[in-house]
Amino acid sequence: MITLPSRFAAVCVLLLATCFAGASPASATGTDGACPAGGGVTVVVDFGDLGSQPLVRCAPGTPANGVAALQDAGIEVAGSQKYGLAVACRIEGKPGPDVESCAGMPSATAYWSYWHAAAGGAWESSQEGAQTSKPTPGGFEGWAFARPKSANDMPTPPRVAPVRQAVSTPAPAPAATGSSFPWGLVIGIVAILLVGGAALVVARRRRRDQ
Repeated sequence: MITLPSRFAAVCVLLLATCFAGASPASATGTDGACPAGGGVTVVVDFGDLGSQPLVRCAPGTPANGVAALQDAGIEVAGSQKYGLAVACRIEGKPGPDVESCAGMPSATAYWSYWHAAAGGAWESSQEGAQTSKPTPGGFEGWAFARPKSANDMPTPPRVAPVRQAVSTPAPAPAATGSSFPWGLVIGIVAILLVGGAALVVARRRRRDQ
């Protein structure tokens, strides 16, 4: 049989657990926007005429290669059936199967072009594949979906410049007048303890009177 004191203790334990429970840790995946100086490798994806807005995300640290930079930035990349991730066929699911089957090498007139740039510099077409290319620490990795009129035409670089946006220094916050400690909840728990204690005293007196 569950007694009144045991029920009261259980309620107190639940309230205390609610008060002091910690927040769940944040994900280690890349973040939106360009990386801060020295904070990783910025990855830019220009979808061209595929319909989506350009994507800019930060891959923390120094990724092992161009494919890892995409993955570390939280950007989905899929290779071809024949060559795997040695050939980036789809980025964030684009292009769809109506444009590219991803069975082997992509079409010479519809493919992902791969670029590099230093922060504040100019885009340069990569001279090697993304699986062997080593991203420059603090630099920019670029991907642009190319639709050249012929296989001899050069692709165009990403339309997003490899430049970090200036970060304004926020004004100092006004001095806090109170504490972030949940005093309201603590006071509530104390009140429950007092009321519960009084109830126990009354219950014991009634038993003695009987």
